Amino acid sequence: MNMAVKSAALAAAALALQACSDGTAEGDSPSAEVSSDTLATQVSDQGNLSVVAGVLGDAGLAQVFDGAAAYTLFAPEDAAFDKLGEAGDDLRTPEQRAAMVAILRDHIVPGYLTPADIEKAIEMDDDGSVTMRTMGAHTLTFTGKGKAITVTGEDGATAHFADDALRASNGVAIPVDSLLRNLTPPQA
Repeated sequence: MNMAVKSAALAAAALALQACSDGTAEGDSPSAEVSSDTLATQVSDQGNLSVVAGVLGDAGLAQVFDGAAAYTLFAPEDAAFDKLGEAGDDLRTPEQRAAMVAILRDHIVPGYLTPADIEKAIEMDDDGSVTMRTMGAHTLTFTGKGKAITVTGEDGATAHFADDALRASNGVAIPVDSLLRNLTPPQA
């Protein structure tokens, strides 16, 4: 299936699931009810997402997630930056703000997608994968079985859904255990 068809299938699955939903999609945690808070507020209230929340605030991106448009953020947990060692520390400096914003754009897709929506789209696809375009103009590919979903960035970086999704009034934040972009170029 080509990327446009996969994206259309995902969108159709998401719309179908949202249309018949009572506020908790199949496969989502019962505690994952939709909050009346915005996505920016939801992310800033999570202790394990403080690096992402800080970048969103410092770079002015929190305003985007306070708006009416819906986004899904695959939010790297703080531990994802910690496991990068010195590179993760360097990335958090004010001098690297532009690089961090560029990396985070590759963790954002337009639309309100829950883990259950993504799981359903994967199940519907013949190849068992779904590809989506990020706000950074790259792609993310989702594969998995059941609730064990792997996300692969365009450059091969992989992450897994790490915690319950945060469902806000204007989007979803899905914590992931790694960055979806390699920080070092591959060796030739």
